[in-house]
Amino acid sequence: MKIISPILSNLVFRRSIKLLLCLLWIGYSQGTTHVLRFGGIFEYVESGPMGAEELAFRFAVNTINRNRTLLPNTTLTYDTQKINLYDSFEASKKACDQLSLGVAAIFGPSHSSSANAVQSICNALGVPHIQTRWKHQVSDNKDSFYVSLYPDFSSLSRAILDLVQFFKWKTVTVVYDDSTGLIRLQELIKAPSRYNLRLKIRQLPADTKDAKPLLKEMKRGREFHVIFDCSHEMAAGILKQALAMGMMTEYYHYIFTTLDLFALDVEPYRYSGVNMTGFRILNTENTQVSSIIEKWSMERLQAPPKPDSGLLDGFMT
Repeated sequence: MKIISPILSNLVFRRSIKLLLCLLWIGYSQGTTHVLRFGGIFEYVESGPMGAEELAFRFAVNTINRNRTLLPNTTLTYDTQKINLYDSFEASKKACDQLSLGVAAIFGPSHSSSANAVQSICNALGVPHIQTRWKHQVSDNKDSFYVSLYPDFSSLSRAILDLVQFFKWKTVTVVYDDSTGLIRLQELIKAPSRYNLRLKIRQLPADTKDAKPLLKEMKRGREFHVIFDCSHEMAAGILKQALAMGMMTEYYHYIFTTLDLFALDVEPYRYSGVNMTGFRILNTENTQVSSIIEKWSMERLQAPPKPDSGLLDGFMT
């Protein structure tokens, strides 16, 4: 198996480091304020563990507070609120509660309907909104008070097209999960009219995780160059099914658009001969990045805080 990663990220590492930069930017924009309070709104599954985004949020605040050279004479505090999945009304209520506390910015939530509700409130009141989800930008967009941690879809789309040209592929199959994938891949979809490229577009089944019928069609059609636009969780299932279908050989080359491909365990495919290409944003060989990763790993080893114990030796309001 060959794995090529021209640009990646592990979800939490990427968001933690970008969040550090966002908090620093907001901190400096607030002038000489000595205490800055931030709001965090996170979806949760009842009785489930603390989510990765909330852990990243707390880690970023703690890291800045521990390094007094980043924001001298300034302490960051935060208020975190949990909401049910898909509950935009609750998200709006929590955002209003946090704004009444005087937060300098709000981080999250990640689901589209809840995030849009919070974004609308923040935009109306001129409060920065830090978003972690992919968001399609339209030309007449009025949301001017937000920072997105997700790469611009057009940049990722162009990068995928560049890869296709680099590999000199003449035939490509695009497999997408939902309609947003067609937006993210629009540069590639428009390519046949400009380049000598034959493109076939397929959609993953909506109501089941069983992709074997689709993979069987692709195998029968000798579709060896495939681009998958789906979550890394779904990618994990596809790889397992492709292995069972005999589609993890040296004849196949898969490109995954998810930025979290390297969060997967690819050890079972090491000697299969298949080629897989993913993306990453962070250069994990950079000393500063590796230092953040090491600190994050140590933080994750600590037991999660109890509800009444504040946060991992940080500050909470």
